[in-house]
Amino acid sequence: SNPLGTTLDRDTLESLVEFINQKNIHLVCDEIYAATVFSSPTFTCISEVIQNMNCNPNLIHIVYSLSKDMGLPGLRVGIGYSYNDDVGEHRRKMSSFGLVS
Repeated sequence: SNPLGTTLDRDTLESLVEFINQKNIHLVCDEIYAATVFSSPTFTCISEVIQNMNCNPNLIHIVYSLSKDMGLPGLRVGIGYSYNDDVGEHRRKMSSFGLVS
């Protein structure tokens, strides 16, 4: 479960978004280690990339966690963001603040 320590540059992310739009494939971006980048290339969030693109944002989903970047391993807080309202609605039904792992 260790990260590879690599990031995708803006051009690669744009190509990926173009591909998923052509094929109508959903893209889940794991941005859990977004703030843990120490050298080039810098981290580019997928939400920044799609702002100026002609794409279907309903195919883009982002996951993030406070545990990794904030150094809070005991705090189990995950964040899921989707531009797709249907995905957001199902995610809300599955969320719980009282479960113990």
